Amino acid sequence: MIQKYIYKIIAAFCFTCGLFILTSCENDTVDLMPVDRITDETAFDTPERCALAVTGMYDAIQSGYYPGNNARRGYPFGAASIIQSDMRGEDLVNMEAFYQITYEATHGTTSANNVAMWENSFAAINRINVVIEGINKAKENDIITADVADQYIGEAYFLRALTYSNLLIHFCLPYGVDGNNNYGLPYYEIAINTPERLEESLLIERSSLADTYAKILTDLDNAEDLLAPKHNVDAITRASSGAAIALKTRIYLWKKDWANVISEAKKIVPQSEAPFSSPIGDYKLADTPDVPFTNYTSNVESVFSVENSTDDNATVNGSLAQMMSNRTGGRGLIALSPILYNSTFWLEDDLRRNLILRSNNKYYADKYQRPQEQDEYAPIIRYAEVLLNYAEAELRSSDNTEMALKLLNAVRNRSVKEADRYTSSTFPTKKAMLEALLWERRIEFFAEGRRWEDIHRLINDTDFDSQGIPAKVDPKKLTAYDVYEIGKSTTSLIYKDPIPYTDRRFLWPISQDDIIRNPTLAKQQNAGW
Repeated sequence: MIQKYIYKIIAAFCFTCGLFILTSCENDTVDLMPVDRITDETAFDTPERCALAVTGMYDAIQSGYYPGNNARRGYPFGAASIIQSDMRGEDLVNMEAFYQITYEATHGTTSANNVAMWENSFAAINRINVVIEGINKAKENDIITADVADQYIGEAYFLRALTYSNLLIHFCLPYGVDGNNNYGLPYYEIAINTPERLEESLLIERSSLADTYAKILTDLDNAEDLLAPKHNVDAITRASSGAAIALKTRIYLWKKDWANVISEAKKIVPQSEAPFSSPIGDYKLADTPDVPFTNYTSNVESVFSVENSTDDNATVNGSLAQMMSNRTGGRGLIALSPILYNSTFWLEDDLRRNLILRSNNKYYADKYQRPQEQDEYAPIIRYAEVLLNYAEAELRSSDNTEMALKLLNAVRNRSVKEADRYTSSTFPTKKAMLEALLWERRIEFFAEGRRWEDIHRLINDTDFDSQGIPAKVDPKKLTAYDVYEIGKSTTSLIYKDPIPYTDRRFLWPISQDDIIRNPTLAKQQNAGW
């Protein structure tokens, strides 16, 4: 959208304070007051500038700066949340040195990928808090109406919750898992845009994990209350009440709060029989599994995505298609893993295999097909995930598997032949259905960043304990297509042992910059770092 491009031109001037973060150096503080004065006095003094400020929040989550070279990359959500999460899992394979640190878990306190995720996430959070404060003042001064202000603030709450949720899976232990002093995250809710507020912020400690989850869910409740069912202009790339509800089903799933997953899901999945559709936002499954990717700008299934365009993207060093695609112009840095490809749960004629590209003795994820344009949206949550979240919660909380089966089949059946559909007699036990459901998630969401979320939340699971960072395929062994074969063992392809969640490497450390500059966080570094 053109506003985003215009905003980038003026962002450095009008919103330096929005980028200001706890990791800013002392020299930044010297320059803070004049920049802050400009922001308070002019950035929210017209409806148009208020709109640009809101656009700036989306810019902040889409592409932050990479440490050391000031290059724009997709942190946290332009591409990085997807690629980094999948590189921490085992369903995709890092083929070059580009993601080797993440893939092999050799990160440290100064590793660029986890430093960029931490610092750009909190920069985005502060930008969001600046906007909340500025929009509230604009409403008080009758610059914008209460309805417009509510919409903007609702969007801010959603984006803050989303950003914090992504930090949770990398820097905190899973909900209900003991260790690491029960640390959650420092939850900043005021704009850090004066030296005085900077000093106050340095006293804010990491919340407990339970409190961090509670704050995220409060933000999402507030977003749901304030937002329209769907944004009237940018239905996929602007926050909505439907998106807030959908994200809550994910967060409650991570908490293992099955009852609340179900109650939230029923708001947008009210039917007891397929086809399922949402009265809030009009979401439903697309007819075929490729549609959310080939028609990423306009489809019925994408609940929320982060916008990219040809002139505003994560660049060749961060764009989804540049990294994953081996089409013309793509770099093919990430291949599909035989661990996923060879799964017997993934049928040979499943339509989702059409989203794989055979090339150069390997298979590549082909959900992102425009490496030269680099304009494909980063998918954050789809209606298919809501259905599978709902299905899992039903399956885990009740002996009645009927609804869980209907929801699971709704996602799976659009990709398989009628003869291959699951029935009530397919699964002898609930555990067998749960295994199929967890594999369905891997098949449905490969290359969308969902794998690490599931590994993270399944630590100490009664039936399917993920245990920690999984063993992975050695990229040097992907030299011929014959390693890819449904049902074929991948044991000989594995290198490096799995890493238990009790190992310090399961969590990324707080960046060294913040440890040096923030005495409170210096005392609350993740265990072992």
